[in-house]
Amino acid sequence: MAESPHPLRPPRPSGFGSVLVPALALLLGLLVVSCGSSNPDEPSTGQPGGTVTGLYTLQLVPAATCPGGRPVTFPVQVTETGTTPHPGVQLLMVSSDPALLELELKYTDDTLEGGVGTTGDGQPSAEGPQTWVNSIASGKTTQTSDGRGEVVSGVLRGYLEIEGVITACWSANHSFTLRAK
Repeated sequence: MAESPHPLRPPRPSGFGSVLVPALALLLGLLVVSCGSSNPDEPSTGQPGGTVTGLYTLQLVPAATCPGGRPVTFPVQVTETGTTPHPGVQLLMVSSDPALLELELKYTDDTLEGGVGTTGDGQPSAEGPQTWVNSIASGKTTQTSDGRGEVVSGVLRGYLEIEGVITACWSANHSFTLRAK
């Protein structure tokens, strides 16, 4: 390649290199476009967004690195919190003591992000085992047929323990869903 007369401009490729670089960029662009969501194993999702409010089922799924882990679910009531300083939602258990499991999530575009936690007493899941969680949740919301929002697939990073199923397991790869009822 020739030396560039301008110190801030990279030298221009000559000959075969001047054709090869644009051709590779075009090929890479075509590959990226063809890698869209045409995978039949990938779940289809609705439109982004929707208002997350009302009755939901929260499912916590231990990471694959947590031996013997299986999902647990909780019925939750979701209410919108104000818009200051950030719009968001609060999820509380539908039970006699809703303060044993709480989620405080804020909206960032169509994503809910925030903390998920139980008290030291934990919270029994719908399946029975006592569950303890202290994690950060993040998941894209999609609209259901009635326009409400839900999280079909979210990431849960932190601590999860399910009595008799998994002992204390710290992971950045737990997951969760928040499905409208």
